[in-house]
Amino acid sequence: MARNGRAAQVFLARLVSSLVTRVIVLPLIGLALVLALVAKIESYNPFASHTTINTTVVLGKLNKIEQAHVATRAYPVDVRITQSVGAIPCFLVCNKMELKGSGTDDAIVDLSKLSRSDVSVNQLTKTVTVRMAAPVIGPASLDTATCSITSRHGILNGLTQGFRNNPNGYRPLYLDAQGQVHDAAERDQELLAAGEQSTRSMLARILSVAGVQQVLVDFG
Repeated sequence: MARNGRAAQVFLARLVSSLVTRVIVLPLIGLALVLALVAKIESYNPFASHTTINTTVVLGKLNKIEQAHVATRAYPVDVRITQSVGAIPCFLVCNKMELKGSGTDDAIVDLSKLSRSDVSVNQLTKTVTVRMAAPVIGPASLDTATCSITSRHGILNGLTQGFRNNPNGYRPLYLDAQGQVHDAAERDQELLAAGEQSTRSMLARILSVAGVQQVLVDFG
């Protein structure tokens, strides 16, 4: 009888353990299956919005960009001009002018003439590739607030009065100073590099409203 009693106790303990395991484990398995099903349904949502990047819209936004100044730098200037009269020695009759100061020049892009062949769209990655000309250097501008002009004349003041009374007397000085700034800008590779980087950032910002996630610019 004792042996049968112990066997019954062992059987009962195993039965209780099995029931407890089922009560705890089976709901957990069921919960995991439900969560997995919900995640799958959410990932496949037929009503989710899928943005299609319209090439016409992209090109329309780009064509509106005309003469965008994408980078600027300042350069020092020091220009000297001597004006004389024929073969008369300069110490007698001449006008020596000097301009010191600074000016600026910009890197400029113009996208108004881009065509559909210049724009490629990858709908899968929402990437737009734009093939365009590299930025060019625009006209220079003098910072008149920093510029100073000095002039010296020949000892025959009466004959040099015409230089001083000429309202356009300083015009050649300004033109040479602007040319000096422009030449410095065209040799400045950092200005051109800054212009290209600024152009990339500008296009990415403008096209982001059309659903574009990445913009690649190919400067031809």
